[in-house]
Amino acid sequence: QAPSRPSRRARARRPAACRAMLPAPEKIASGAVAGGLGARSLRRLATAAQSPLLVALLSAFGGAFVALAVVPYLSGALWTAPAAAPGAAPVGSCAAVKAHTLSFSQTAAEDALGELSADEVQSVARWFAAEHGAAGTRNSSADCVWLAGPSAVELLIPLKNETVAYIEGRGPRPQRFARVTAVGRGNVEEYKVGPLVDGRVAPGATAEVIRAAGAVPFARRPTETNADNRLSEALLNSTLRGMAPLLTEAFGPVFPQLDGYDESKGTVGYFNRNDALRPEGDRADMLIFQLFPANTRVEAAWLHPIPLLMKVNTTSSDPAAWTVFGIYFCSQGPYSSAAELMADHSRGQVRICPFNASTGIWDVPQRTTPKSEKPRAIEPHGGVSWGPWSFTLTQRPSTGPAMVDVRFRGERILYELSLQDAFAGYSGDESSQFFYADASWSMSMLSTSLLPGVDCPEDAHYLSAVSWMTLLPGGVAEADPTQPHAFYPICVFEFTEDHTLWRHMQNSDPPDVRGLLRKTIVVRSVATVANYDYITDIKLREDGEIEVKTRFAGFIESRYFDPVGNPAERKFSTILRPDLAGPVHSHLVNWKADIDVAGVRANAFQLTKVKAGEVESRSSAAGEARKLVSKYIERSVVEREGVGVSTFVAHPEHPTIWAVVDQKAVSPAGNPRGYAVQLGCWSTTQVLPFSHPFVKATPLTKYHIAVTRHHDGEYRSSEVYAQYDAAAAIANPQDLDRYLSDNESLVDEDIVAWIGVGREHIVRQEDLPLVSNFGAGFSLQPFNFFSQNVAASPPWTSQ
Repeated sequence: QAPSRPSRRARARRPAACRAMLPAPEKIASGAVAGGLGARSLRRLATAAQSPLLVALLSAFGGAFVALAVVPYLSGALWTAPAAAPGAAPVGSCAAVKAHTLSFSQTAAEDALGELSADEVQSVARWFAAEHGAAGTRNSSADCVWLAGPSAVELLIPLKNETVAYIEGRGPRPQRFARVTAVGRGNVEEYKVGPLVDGRVAPGATAEVIRAAGAVPFARRPTETNADNRLSEALLNSTLRGMAPLLTEAFGPVFPQLDGYDESKGTVGYFNRNDALRPEGDRADMLIFQLFPANTRVEAAWLHPIPLLMKVNTTSSDPAAWTVFGIYFCSQGPYSSAAELMADHSRGQVRICPFNASTGIWDVPQRTTPKSEKPRAIEPHGGVSWGPWSFTLTQRPSTGPAMVDVRFRGERILYELSLQDAFAGYSGDESSQFFYADASWSMSMLSTSLLPGVDCPEDAHYLSAVSWMTLLPGGVAEADPTQPHAFYPICVFEFTEDHTLWRHMQNSDPPDVRGLLRKTIVVRSVATVANYDYITDIKLREDGEIEVKTRFAGFIESRYFDPVGNPAERKFSTILRPDLAGPVHSHLVNWKADIDVAGVRANAFQLTKVKAGEVESRSSAAGEARKLVSKYIERSVVEREGVGVSTFVAHPEHPTIWAVVDQKAVSPAGNPRGYAVQLGCWSTTQVLPFSHPFVKATPLTKYHIAVTRHHDGEYRSSEVYAQYDAAAAIANPQDLDRYLSDNESLVDEDIVAWIGVGREHIVRQEDLPLVSNFGAGFSLQPFNFFSQNVAASPPWTSQ
């Protein structure tokens, strides 16, 4: 066995005779050394270096080996680079890294794809209300027609062909229209309203029905942030009064609806969540009760659940017909009414569970970063330019941040990169199992402006979005699109990351370490949806990579625990305190990546798999072939869309690179240009069976990636109607499985990747009072898109 390579210190102590025999570096570079030393001299060199391996190699290959290995090995020198062209930086030298300029401007993409402004939303909402007798928010009348949900008034996204032609200067600007969702008299309808000109509905505008009555069952109407609470308040109050003696005995004078209420003891409030396990045709909300302790922040209520639950059937278009059912008290039930519960109580058949209303440092954070006094640097336009990147930012009222017309040095990489939805599915029994599809609440409008110095660096730049939701005490919000306002949920800033983009230590004497700091432009959007905060970062780097990550933050949604009353909770939750449980739940987010490779829309979806198997080998002594197991690469193109055909879940034993490629743009090495989708870390998908109602409502949770052919009508991966009555069919729904069912060709077509990442949150005690932010993400990485690492060696630096 040959000895290991001598240390640098040992090489420095080589005899002078040995060093004298080494050829000059310029002879190595020119190749003259090949004939400069005889075989005997070479063997003497190897012997002096005390390397039997070199003696054997020199005997076999002679002088030809010198230029490749011997002289660098003996001297510690590396190959001398060829001379640079006149006026150019020497090859192998490191040019100074210039700072990039961050700038903002109005763009053609913003003109066409930018979300509606506050003026446009207000103009559309008031015009539609006047023309159709609609209200901005729901009232108690059975005949009320109202603008409903987080997509009540939003941009009707123009056709891609027309938009691309406009952006590229080949066609006129597409007219702006709004999509309006109106609900009432037992119907759900969507309209195309416009055109919009100069921030207002133009004279002669029309409202064209684009989703007619009956296409969406009334029970699936959009989630209302506060209207259903408000409309069911009288029903709720009468139900609570019917249980007054029991509630006061169990929990104290904390119900404001009851006589003897004492605010100093705290206040019980409630919020509604969808009951997704109802049979087809039914719509119901579960009312969840919490204690808001006195003299502390209202957010502490998330950790003070009251063991009381009731359901309200809200199927009817007439709130007067709504009913209470499914009452649970201290894990006992369901009771069909307050009267039934009180009858059992009077017979001594209802157990009162222990309740502890104490507070402490465990339910409200004690340390915070001070708020900055520096005002926000507000930018009027969403067109961003930084270094090699240019793109346009906007924020959708339901789905949140979107980045459009994303280019690297002028070449379009993405037509659209946008958040689609965030699913949170919770474990439990029939009374406590539930899910949220948070785009049905809003991944934007339940939030507030980002805070300098906390959410974003003090020198960040801020972009506006529109909201028509007004936050109310206790965590609820009232929605009214006729009263929109602007806020600032997006910031953009430059960031030098804590590691290098590339780094290497040259094996020389002395060693030479070089690298390139990882400069990044960051787009950050934060959406709060009740107890949870979604912190989304999109990072664009100098090597062409786009990293997307969503962090999950905020308070857990907790449940009351009583080892006597509900011992089964241990199966669903981590018990955090003697009376507090944190149920296991999933966080799954979905993104739309409409990749156009260098602006080309005729692309394909390529799989590059790493496999293992028998390969041919000729290494036997006799030279005959024998079997050898090795890893190898298998490449293929997905020809058609379909569930199980163009849908994939990552598997650690079957590593695969998913890439959108242009098969007609092939490098000299034979590789098609493309961009790959790489998961950023271990990422879960849906663990529930696909037959489960939660999964039927949100098929996007089943896949890490699903690839479909682009259609203008398939503009988002989930419906705004996802939370209720999933068993009832919607005509032509915004639904990944419907898109996949077309079985259309994906070869040399305009294709879209729908990317899902997530984590199962197994709650721990350290999640009190708030979770330490954690998340999941993915990267879009150049995959043979460039001829080399363009951050290390930009080909345009010599231009």
